[in-house]
Amino acid sequence: MKIAFRMGVVVLSAAVLQRGLVSQLPIFGVRGDILLLLAIVGGLTLGPDRGAIVGFVCGLSMDLFLQSPLGLRALVFCLIGFVAGRYQLSVTRSSRTRLMVTVAFASISGYGLLAVVGWVLGQRNMLTDRLPLILLVVALINAVLAPIAVIVTRWAWNERVPTGLGASYGH
Repeated sequence: MKIAFRMGVVVLSAAVLQRGLVSQLPIFGVRGDILLLLAIVGGLTLGPDRGAIVGFVCGLSMDLFLQSPLGLRALVFCLIGFVAGRYQLSVTRSSRTRLMVTVAFASISGYGLLAVVGWVLGQRNMLTDRLPLILLVVALINAVLAPIAVIVTRWAWNERVPTGLGASYGH
């Protein structure tokens, strides 16, 4: 119950930050996606099953704010959290740089998958000529914020937080 409450606080806080701050500070006209970051970091720090759960909850909370099909982000973020968790299982110890590069690549993959699935479901505005710029900005923002997201995610699940930011993000 304590873990569910903490994770709820983290996801709700991230959703409020996404809508209240991140969406108000566009970089080259592109807004970051910190709920996608939380889904990715959930998988990297907690494993595939918990990463899928965190991704689903993050995606669903974002779906409630938007006028896109309900469950679109929940599906994609769930998959990204699971895949990030599967990748994490193949990594034994990692540095902050590797964490940031992994999160950047996962962000590009996740947002790209979101655009393709959205397009398939009739959201024709998701595949635009600005997509490469969107992928780059989202990846950079998420990479920079990844070490902080690891600490917050581990706190929510009562996982041991290493002394260095982002040091050894796997189990």
